[in-house]
Amino acid sequence: MGGMNRPLPSAVKMFRRALVLKCPLCGSRRTFIRRWMLRYDRCRTCGIRWHREHGFELGPIALNIVITFFTLGVSMVIAFVATAPDFPVLALTIGFVVGAIVVPLVAFPFTNTLWMAFDLLSNKPDEAELAEAAAAVAVAA
Repeated sequence: MGGMNRPLPSAVKMFRRALVLKCPLCGSRRTFIRRWMLRYDRCRTCGIRWHREHGFELGPIALNIVITFFTLGVSMVIAFVATAPDFPVLALTIGFVVGAIVVPLVAFPFTNTLWMAFDLLSNKPDEAELAEAAAAVAVAA
């Protein structure tokens, strides 16, 4: 590291990596995603900590809510326009309830990596955090 901050990847590269569930910082598939709903504390390749500050989990949760509500809203508009004037109320209700359960579960790991990319861009890791990450990788190896 040598006293100089390592340059971060571009915003486009970080978000592209996040969309395919790679670490936004290093691009590794060995990121902090353990299974679909579980996480490691750090990226297993670069060592960047998942929980970078107090309340960090609120970001992915809020992003997941926005994605879910947007998806449900668009689905409702399309369904109501497509079925007007005779709305199949029971079928639409069941479909939207299932969607409200499935969409957040499917989006969960993506919102985690997307939020990590956003946070790394807005709160660039300092030299101490990068040194801690490198030390954690060295200890784990």
